[in-house]
Amino acid sequence: MKKKNLVSIIMNCHNGEKYLKESLNSLVNQSYKNWELIFYDNNSSDRSAEIMRSYNDRRIIYKKTKFINLGLARKRAFGYCKGDYITFLDCDDYWDKN
Repeated sequence: MKKKNLVSIIMNCHNGEKYLKESLNSLVNQSYKNWELIFYDNNSSDRSAEIMRSYNDRRIIYKKTKFINLGLARKRAFGYCKGDYITFLDCDDYWDKN
């Protein structure tokens, strides 16, 4: 059986706790399961890190940095991706299950 392609998802977060749980749930509940999440915490001072860490999922990679602009944060997060495909999911967005 051929292995499905790995999808790397970059989520940059700076104080995104308001919708973060909904966003993470939409990812975890995807019908496509071969993914990794690069959660790039851009120095959040709210409960974002606590919420993200409550997901005990080996596919989630947590990185924290001092505050930097979004473009640079995405570029740095890109360096951790191992997937065949790369996409973005913002912490205030969600994906349909399919």
